[in-house]
Amino acid sequence: MSAQMPPTEEVPVSIDARRLWLIGAGVAALLLVPIGIAASLAWVELPWNDAESRAVPEWVALPQLRATTSDGTVVRARVALDVPSTLVKAQIQRNTQQVGLLLELSVAARTRAELGAPEGIRALSEDMRERLNAYLGVGEGEKGVSSVAIQDLLVKPQ
Repeated sequence: MSAQMPPTEEVPVSIDARRLWLIGAGVAALLLVPIGIAASLAWVELPWNDAESRAVPEWVALPQLRATTSDGTVVRARVALDVPSTLVKAQIQRNTQQVGLLLELSVAARTRAELGAPEGIRALSEDMRERLNAYLGVGEGEKGVSSVAIQDLLVKPQ
């Protein structure tokens, strides 16, 4: 007895090829789209990625400052200086005690009311920067202390 096999149904080759092509295209898209996005972002100049035009601040932290205002209020502060020049930075670090005394003079020239005013901290910071640049012998066009950040300012109650 011979058993007859039922005829098998063959899928046309064109459907299998099309399915493989779609799978390959999907995998290629998953790989190439992120690479294309990364390459295009590297090619485009982003405004926040312009490192050459803006100098990164180089902060010099000073020891805590204790001073008395002109009306007798005790003030404690922590101050950091933005110094772009390495020579000026080294000069400040060598003369930390004198720099601290100079900053105390800026506080002593103010009253408690002036420090508490809306522009008080900004004016104090600007005065400190001007005094430091004058002490360091830095002219207007030269690089000295760019800014003074007053990190903590504690005014003792009277």
